[in-house]
Amino acid sequence: MSSIVRYLHHPASQPCRAVHQFLLEADIPFIEEIVDIMSGINERKEFKDQYNPTGQVPILIDDDFVVWESAAIAFYLNEKFKAPSNWFGDTAQQRAIIQQYLHWHSTTLRRGAGAFFYSNFAECIWGPQDYSKEIEKGRHVLRESMEILEGWLSKTPYVCGNEISFADLQGFHEFVSHHAGYVIPDDEWAKFPTVKAWFDKLSERPHAKTVSTTIKKVGEIRKAGEIIPMTRRTSLAKGTEVIGSGNLGIPYFNS
Repeated sequence: MSSIVRYLHHPASQPCRAVHQFLLEADIPFIEEIVDIMSGINERKEFKDQYNPTGQVPILIDDDFVVWESAAIAFYLNEKFKAPSNWFGDTAQQRAIIQQYLHWHSTTLRRGAGAFFYSNFAECIWGPQDYSKEIEKGRHVLRESMEILEGWLSKTPYVCGNEISFADLQGFHEFVSHHAGYVIPDDEWAKFPTVKAWFDKLSERPHAKTVSTTIKKVGEIRKAGEIIPMTRRTSLAKGTEVIGSGNLGIPYFNS
């Protein structure tokens, strides 16, 4: 396998930024390739056949080995490049706790992304419509997730213990998008002071700022009421694709 991997991503994607920051934090050599998901190139059959049948990013390529899904990519990088043990754990228990979070994240906090997506991107794709129900469902899942995180972070300074791990990056970049897109108002942040303090602490890491520049610009463009040209026609929109978040059984608003 190569000593330098190819990293296919887009900086507007929360999972992409989590892996990108991990690459930088762990000083892993890589070739960066941005996939223009705004144009929908990732929706083409040839892209799916070559890289990822779901058409999603991020994607990692190591010679002829291709892996997708952000947590799997970061795990592979951690193993291949023997990153410092804090990122994925040193003991069986530490590794289990980090994996526990990553599994929870993909089925809960990640699904709250619908609040950001429908507030900022849906109009750019499908035009002006009433997306309020989709936005509220995403917000509901997000609030539930923040309540759980508040409990976890009241016990340890980071999500999975006393040191930063990939779990923190995965969770943090969800909130970067929500912050950039003005999804969480100040009175909502005030209900979860421990989560806010954790978010502010991670925001000060130099590489966090590096990988978040684009999404912050996107947020300002949308705040100004400008439409971002997009020809893509699909999105995971995870805040609305499932019934609830797995815990509350929230009904799908459009059913």
